[in-house]
Amino acid sequence: MKTQVKILSLAVLSCLAFNCSSDDDNTPAPEAWEVEVNQVTAATSVYADVNVATNEGRFDASGYVPNMGHHYINPAIIDTTFDLMNPEVILYVPDSNGNMQMVAIEYAILPEDPDNPGSAPEGFTGSEDEWHFNEALGQWQLHVWTDLENPDGIFAAHNPAIGD
Repeated sequence: MKTQVKILSLAVLSCLAFNCSSDDDNTPAPEAWEVEVNQVTAATSVYADVNVATNEGRFDASGYVPNMGHHYINPAIIDTTFDLMNPEVILYVPDSNGNMQMVAIEYAILPEDPDNPGSAPEGFTGSEDEWHFNEALGQWQLHVWTDLENPDGIFAAHNPAIGD
């Protein structure tokens, strides 16, 4: 009897230790890029308060851009590398009271040679991210709509949910 109890106890502990689940759980595991988006969303949630952005030296470099919003940049971190947890740009849109609401983040990566930018940088794991080269600024850019759903996709450059 004691042996059966020990075996049953070990089976229960093993199941708990190895995250046993029922066969009814058909929820697919998130893809690596989705995990990364969740990580950067959590890391940048402090920017929901625009004062956090301005207090660290970010400023509105663009004014209002249709289907994007205001681009608050930190020029001190714009370089040739992709740093998942430190996007160079935070995008805001004014609400009905004129208060800035965070809607997205943006990465701005300088190529070694802006006249010959080559391939897009390695960003999020996989091939879902949609980098585009901004010739006027000489940089690769990637938008991530972390705080406002984008019907065109989380990595689309423009968001039709934001007006003209």
